[in-house]
Amino acid sequence: MELPEFYRDYFLEGEQRWIGTVARSLNLLNTIFGPMSKVYGIGRCAKMTYEMWKELLEDEEVVQKERKPDLGLVFMIDRDVDYITPMCSQVVYEGLVDDIFRIKCGSVEFGPEVTSSDRSVKILLNSQDKVFGEIRNEHFSNVFSFLSQKARNLQSQYDKRRGMDIKQMKTFVSQELKGLKQEHRMLSLHIGACESIMKKKTKQDFQELLKTEHSLLEGFDIRECINLIEEHINRQVSPIESLRLLCLLSLTENGLIAKDYRSLKTQYLQSYGSEHLLTFSNLKRAGLLTEQTPTEALTAVESRVGKLVTDKAVGKLTDAFSSLAKKSHFRGISKKLGLIPRVDGDYDLKTPRDMAYVFSGAYIPLSCKIMEHVLVRKSWAGLEEVMRLLNNIEFSEQLTERNSFQDSYRTIVVVFLGGCTFSEISALRFLGKEIGYRFVFLTTAITNSARILESMTETKS
Repeated sequence: MELPEFYRDYFLEGEQRWIGTVARSLNLLNTIFGPMSKVYGIGRCAKMTYEMWKELLEDEEVVQKERKPDLGLVFMIDRDVDYITPMCSQVVYEGLVDDIFRIKCGSVEFGPEVTSSDRSVKILLNSQDKVFGEIRNEHFSNVFSFLSQKARNLQSQYDKRRGMDIKQMKTFVSQELKGLKQEHRMLSLHIGACESIMKKKTKQDFQELLKTEHSLLEGFDIRECINLIEEHINRQVSPIESLRLLCLLSLTENGLIAKDYRSLKTQYLQSYGSEHLLTFSNLKRAGLLTEQTPTEALTAVESRVGKLVTDKAVGKLTDAFSSLAKKSHFRGISKKLGLIPRVDGDYDLKTPRDMAYVFSGAYIPLSCKIMEHVLVRKSWAGLEEVMRLLNNIEFSEQLTERNSFQDSYRTIVVVFLGGCTFSEISALRFLGKEIGYRFVFLTTAITNSARILESMTETKS
């Protein structure tokens, strides 16, 4: 829908002006492709949007023609239900292109470093681009082998010209040559984009970053991860990248212990400038980067321990007690839903068996896992504990009688309020193939960690 300001307006400022726009869009979609049969939703914004849409449906009271609808179910989800997913590095091709070149309104501008010329080229990224259509949802490690195979196939099609008589040549030129040339052009652009991505990611020490993310998601070596984040901040690698790692640490640990929060915040402000104080305030309000509130019992234990051991040892014990005192909600949710796949040996990225492939087999997007659970069970049953941990409201409501349109029930409109990542789109497309559903995406905007954090930043970084 290209409403990038929706996220900050609603999730930071509490501004509800765009909710009507989304409700009207859903109503228009329902009028043209509906009637939609059932709605599932999670989040306060989703609930408000649905209530407004329901009013529009009641006001119109248009008797839908007894035709077979194209769309069946609607699933509405707020961005703040799952902040972990957008804070993880994207590794599917379309996600990486968005992270590095920024996809705007479905098109991307490739600069001279991709085109190997002195000018930039703007192209549309959709299924009409045959090369892109086949690699958009692939893990980046599989893309190069696919592109080299595609190049060989194109060459063999060009080679068919040899030995043709005049009539065959005429047919070839009029029917095939234009398509081959277009495909060849797109292929060279995507190969250039891949090379550019590789260069940028190698410079960033991408593997080290991924390893840190995976440790945070699994809850291992947290102290080591904090050291790496500190190093990242002190080397002034990138203000947004450092913030992303801080947010991921806070989200996976359900807030930072006070000592770490103060230390990391001080280092960040010293490294990138004190004007970021407002940014930290915004992140705290949005729940992206928070500080744990230690319990009174914990303080009592610490003071008793303090009489017995040295300051350094107290610091270590404080860390241990803090992690015991406040169990992370993400850990609980992850365990309940099985978000971290248990794999013997290496995860097979060429033939993935679950949605975790979009994060190299380390993590299944929470938003997508919730949807899978609801679609398989056809209700919210079994997710009560997860909802309690998420502290969010869920709802489901029948819109029309489902029996009349059983086929369209397999097509689901997924409405992301506050933005959706390409990783989530790829994961749901994979899920659709596995369980026989077709997903149509409606989102206020395409988002990623950089866009979310830039909307929270009060200074131009």
